[in-house]
Amino acid sequence: MVAQTVGVGRRLWRELEPALTAAARVRGADRYRKHFSVRAHVGMLLGHVLSGSGSLRQSHGLQMGDVVWRRRLGLASGISYSQLARSSQTRPLACFTAAWEVLARQVQARGPAHVRRVVAVDGSFLALSAACSPWSVHQGHEAGVRLQMAYAVDTQVPTRLQVTLADANDVTAFKRWDLARWQGWTLLLDLGYYAHRVFAQMREAGVHFVTRLHPQAAYCVVRERAVTGARTPAGDVVVRDAVIVLGSANNRNGAVLAEMRLVVSRTAQGKTHHFITDRHDLSAPEVVWLYRKRWQIELFFRWLKHVLGAIRPIGYSRAAVWLTLVVASIVAVLAQLLEELRPASSTRVSWLRTLAASLPRALRFSG
Repeated sequence: MVAQTVGVGRRLWRELEPALTAAARVRGADRYRKHFSVRAHVGMLLGHVLSGSGSLRQSHGLQMGDVVWRRRLGLASGISYSQLARSSQTRPLACFTAAWEVLARQVQARGPAHVRRVVAVDGSFLALSAACSPWSVHQGHEAGVRLQMAYAVDTQVPTRLQVTLADANDVTAFKRWDLARWQGWTLLLDLGYYAHRVFAQMREAGVHFVTRLHPQAAYCVVRERAVTGARTPAGDVVVRDAVIVLGSANNRNGAVLAEMRLVVSRTAQGKTHHFITDRHDLSAPEVVWLYRKRWQIELFFRWLKHVLGAIRPIGYSRAAVWLTLVVASIVAVLAQLLEELRPASSTRVSWLRTLAASLPRALRFSG
């Protein structure tokens, strides 16, 4: 594996260097930290997540006990754990988000064209300790935060993040997104985001969507579309394709949406699903197949929490929890950028450990 690690290290440097440069350019990145640069900070946190260590203190001890690591981080005399923890609380978070955004742009253009500009949007709860993070206890809810994420189904990486307290539901959090950034994109939404007014705002902003029809939603069929009986790759059969008017004028809190599309499918097990979308250019099987792609974000949440360490934040403050999620997202993007180099015999988890071993070689070139 040594030869493989060397090659991966060089590729890792080429992918990581622009991100480190972007992080260093953020205003205030290294203010009052002349002996602990943002490059070293990013490198230490990436090494911690990639190694799978459950303790930042343990990762710090291993890194500072390794002369090679210290030299490649530019920390000849090392730094204390308290300095690392303090910097993780006070260094501008924009440094890390800048690195993540650069990497996300690098991978964004590499996805297959047939699902490009499609994102799944969903939320997941991250439990925290009420004693250590009292700020996360709100209005009787369980201690923790809700992570809202936009996940690109083509490149399989997170592209936007948002953290809210536990009392904010999905619709409330969704309204905080800047829809202008998604103009021309298609969003795959779960029922948690179902709101006719939200759909109306998305259409006004030029944002498309595919979601399930709420069981209690009112609609009126305008016309039926031809159904060919074609199957999706997963074996779903489309049984109905219609143009509808969604919503009721009697609902003062809702909205009436004309020229919506209703697609009804039946799985190989006989279960029926109802989908709605404003996209009329897709075939009915493509609508069903596209929504199935939403499941990727559910799998990623599990990966983020249990493999990339989001359930073990590097600190207990808001800043530390947010930093944990951003660094985990950076690791996810890096792993995807280098996925083509992963040997067939290597699992995704063992591949992260290979990247951890290769990271010092990459940092040597960037320092």
